[in-house]
Amino acid sequence: MSTIESNEQTLGDDGQLVVFGLGEEEFGVDIHAVREIVRLPEVTPIPRSPEYATGICNLRGSVLPVIDTRCRFGLEPIEPTDQSRMLVVESSGTSTGIIVDNMREVLRLHGTAIEDTPGVCRGVDDAFLSGVVSLDKGKRLIMALNLEQIINIEIEENSTGLSITGGGSSKDDGTENDASEMEQLVSFQVGLEEYALDINAVNEILRVTEITEVPNVPDFVKGLFTIRNKLMPVVDLRNLLGMDVMARQHITNIDTIKASHSSWVQELSTSLSTGNTFTGETDPRRCEFGLWMEEFNTASQEIQNKLKELRGPHTMLHQSAEPLLQLAKISIDEAMEQFEQKVQPLLQSNLNLLDNLKKVIEANIHEDQRILVVDDGELTVGYLVDHVNEVIRVSKSIINETPTIAKTVKSEIRGVAKLDEGKRLILIMDEGAILTGSDNKALAEIEIATDTADDESEEEVMAEGDEDAKTLEEQSLEEEQLVTFLLDKEEYGLRIMDVQEINRLEEITEIPKAPSFIDGVTNLRGNIIPVLNIRNLFGMDPRENDDKSRIVIVDISGSKTGVLVDQVNEVMRLSKNDIDKTPAIVTGSGNQFMDGICKLDGGKRIITMLNVSQLLDSDEMADFTAMGDKKKPAGKTKAKKNPTKKKLKIAE
Repeated sequence: MSTIESNEQTLGDDGQLVVFGLGEEEFGVDIHAVREIVRLPEVTPIPRSPEYATGICNLRGSVLPVIDTRCRFGLEPIEPTDQSRMLVVESSGTSTGIIVDNMREVLRLHGTAIEDTPGVCRGVDDAFLSGVVSLDKGKRLIMALNLEQIINIEIEENSTGLSITGGGSSKDDGTENDASEMEQLVSFQVGLEEYALDINAVNEILRVTEITEVPNVPDFVKGLFTIRNKLMPVVDLRNLLGMDVMARQHITNIDTIKASHSSWVQELSTSLSTGNTFTGETDPRRCEFGLWMEEFNTASQEIQNKLKELRGPHTMLHQSAEPLLQLAKISIDEAMEQFEQKVQPLLQSNLNLLDNLKKVIEANIHEDQRILVVDDGELTVGYLVDHVNEVIRVSKSIINETPTIAKTVKSEIRGVAKLDEGKRLILIMDEGAILTGSDNKALAEIEIATDTADDESEEEVMAEGDEDAKTLEEQSLEEEQLVTFLLDKEEYGLRIMDVQEINRLEEITEIPKAPSFIDGVTNLRGNIIPVLNIRNLFGMDPRENDDKSRIVIVDISGSKTGVLVDQVNEVMRLSKNDIDKTPAIVTGSGNQFMDGICKLDGGKRIITMLNVSQLLDSDEMADFTAMGDKKKPAGKTKAKKNPTKKKLKIAE
């Protein structure tokens, strides 16, 4: 607890108040209810919670709801200062953080010094007060708080159990065949090709964190990855397929771009001095770097920032050609002089920025990569891929056997799916044939060498006949599998069983007079489904959709519904022990959309679990239900992003 000045003018030991200020007013809390006083921590906001519920914070492994006391009391909001503090208080067994402007003192007083609360007490609802301490003959008033009233919130009965009729349907309308005639595939990118694995073989899709290198292993083994305190070998699929390392491939491309721009400047110099026709590209969007940027997508903010830094100088370089070529028709000497003064420095600036871009890519490109945790029947292996496109349901009728001429020695490609009338080909891999027998043996030896202690402890348990040894089925009951995504900078999660697909942003057709939280409708393989804008639903600021935007397909009361999110992060498993119950004060009256708070990385990473069936309250559900009778309107097309449709369909 931080040090607070103790009041020496004590009146006895009958009671103590921790006194704090809100503006010019003073308030007090019984010292026995105050666990500690800390500087303001980082607070994760929770959408649709009461306005005074700032959010949640992690305090040494415990998730606490945080109340903005000013807002709770109806006072004018102010920006936090260096004097702002958070009191961690406890009431009815519940710990809560309350934000105050500043700390004053610890005040000792006789019980008789506490007077009844007047009907009106400086604008603060008297229900929040347990009394008033009068000092200095009434010149100083300290309002004693009733924590139970401030913290406790009555949760209304859920009244969202409404069915949705008409519109989207959870059943397909014949555009998809019987489930037995369909395959569910996780598609991903490696180099320029799109590959896929059977969904049942993929246990998880994880972001790349620290991979520990292992000496004396095959080149295709990237290292070991820790997953729930177990070590798993990670195989670099690029290496296994004979491709260059992802970062090195981009660096090679940038070196080629540097050389082409140097040649461009040399040709411009020659054209200016000789009068020869200049054939270089003057449109920065159509040169080699412009085309590369058009195709290059990344989730790394560092790389995006470096690309933005490059755009200006790169555009200026290309736009410098035409004025100089016109000037050379009048005076070659003046044109060459300006060439030396302007173009050469611009070229050097671009080359330096491209060198910096290479370093940033090498350090951050892993943010785009994913690890597919695959069970091939013998081993559980993590496959490192460039990025995950989707998990898609396709008809077996569009899957052809691998042409004989395209088969490899290992026959790891078991078929080719032809989509978009053959314009998009997905190479379907056989998880059991990706690695050879010798590969599996090498990986098994790595596991044995790095997991001996765990193996021995397991053998001891088996030898003792421990009846508490957990089966795989029992372990699965103690875990949750989530699809995680971002809204602003906050991370949310949905249970994987609630997620049907994850699609890239397609055309959204607006619906006249639709609720504010509905962006419109979109076509999902012949089915028209509504698109829910969760930012609007949660009262967040609008955001321009981009290449990372996704539509998560869920079922709301029997209707397929798209939920628009900023970015999908990963599919992950976590222990139920890492999930805290949602504090009542955060969810607020009638808000039941939160299923819990997940704490990862020692509490540094917090994921808010959402309950799909409770995303809409009763009024919103009624509006949503009314939409069900509407057919697709001949309305305005709202947006079209990424014309090539790619979707991630996730199922157990």
